[in-house]
Amino acid sequence: MREAFFVELFILVFVCCAFSASGGFLKSTNFVDAQASAISMRSTKINSTEVQTRSNTSKPQLVFLFLVYDRINNEEIWDRFFAPAVHGIDFIALVHCKSLAGCQRNIRSPHRYEIIPSVETKYCVDLVSGMNALLQAGVSYAGRSARPDDKMVFISDSTLPVKPFIAVQNRLLGTGTSSNFCIFPRNEWAEIQEPASTGLVPSIRAAVKHHQWMILSRAHAEQVLQRGHEYRDLMQQFHMNTFSTLKNTGCLDEFWHFAIIFGTIAHATNPQMIQMTGLAGRPLSTTDYEIQGQCDTFVQWVPRAAGAANNMTALTKLLSADAGVDMTPASDKRPAAFHRFSKNSVLQMRDSWFLFARKVDDKAGFAGCEPLVEVFDKLIFSTPPQQFTVPATWVGQGNWVDTRNLMVTITSHEGAIRLVGKGSGMDAKGTFCNNKIEVVFANGYRASATITPDNQYLSWDTGVTWRRQ
Repeated sequence: MREAFFVELFILVFVCCAFSASGGFLKSTNFVDAQASAISMRSTKINSTEVQTRSNTSKPQLVFLFLVYDRINNEEIWDRFFAPAVHGIDFIALVHCKSLAGCQRNIRSPHRYEIIPSVETKYCVDLVSGMNALLQAGVSYAGRSARPDDKMVFISDSTLPVKPFIAVQNRLLGTGTSSNFCIFPRNEWAEIQEPASTGLVPSIRAAVKHHQWMILSRAHAEQVLQRGHEYRDLMQQFHMNTFSTLKNTGCLDEFWHFAIIFGTIAHATNPQMIQMTGLAGRPLSTTDYEIQGQCDTFVQWVPRAAGAANNMTALTKLLSADAGVDMTPASDKRPAAFHRFSKNSVLQMRDSWFLFARKVDDKAGFAGCEPLVEVFDKLIFSTPPQQFTVPATWVGQGNWVDTRNLMVTITSHEGAIRLVGKGSGMDAKGTFCNNKIEVVFANGYRASATITPDNQYLSWDTGVTWRRQ
């Protein structure tokens, strides 16, 4: 304990410091010596008769870990993503299901997505058990010999890939044995006040909050599994979700894995730049109110949790302004959800930094007549991307008169459509295909309409008709 005191005193005195796993600390009923927690854990033993020998020139493997309820949303898009890769060599895909019967009924390619035995999970309080069951299955997989730079890629059921497999493979396998955590802005971290040591004022300890869908090296995955019984009371230690303030909110899966691997941060209110061995990205700052680490999955959170100027906010701004994108905004508890994409939004995702995007509805739509799976196949998974066109304008573009004799102007571009009305609540955006449009009005009301063969009347599914001006 005296050694730990001097370590923390050193951190207090110096603004910038190096911080390794041995510097992290959490109270636990199963105390593990801090020095031991910094040692890389040895590989899980695999029966040698079940492991195929491979040459020294072979590449590390991507282990995709799907944590789902009862299906993989848009499974056919994932099928196209995995199509050029070799199962068991380039990748494996494991699935943990909340509803095992639902997965067995809904997953159409069980040869590609291997369902593991389910363990009990509970939203927010304990998704960690399901994630660790996937890690255990991944590190123990008997299809090949293990490498410390294999990558364990956590995927939600509402995630889609937005790069070709080869691009994902090249980037993730280029990071060695580091792990990728997308870290929330500093204001989102959890904090507690610790008792003052002799002669010192009380200090603040922080638990770093990160996005759940991380990418771990095999070495870190094995470390997590060896310590999987520890710190399950982290939410209680940091008094989370008491709702007295916006501080200390979140779920166990947004704190636990980082805390196990890298620890928590002492004297967290002091300016520090902490170099954490094995964490991808720049040294971690205790005063940075942007996202940190490496964010491979795009997701839109509310502004306080998203930062102000980064890859995520830049892409969010483009998508929010796109008339062909149908997206439910983020709330304090849930990120934004995509219901429909436009051609331009798919291209923007392909050209962005991100490898994956969420949350996407199962059978999400496209602003045009093509199924979304064909759009992804042509614009994202084909190298180079295939030529793909959407009608530039809709036949009903122009001015219309609604039932209140007020003008509504319809404009269109590449499958996307926008309505701007003189009357209250008549602004909307949506998509067109042939003679039909589907829109969402500013108040959230959804409606569809069909234009008559002479292009003079617009018949809505509500029973009303507009006439062309």
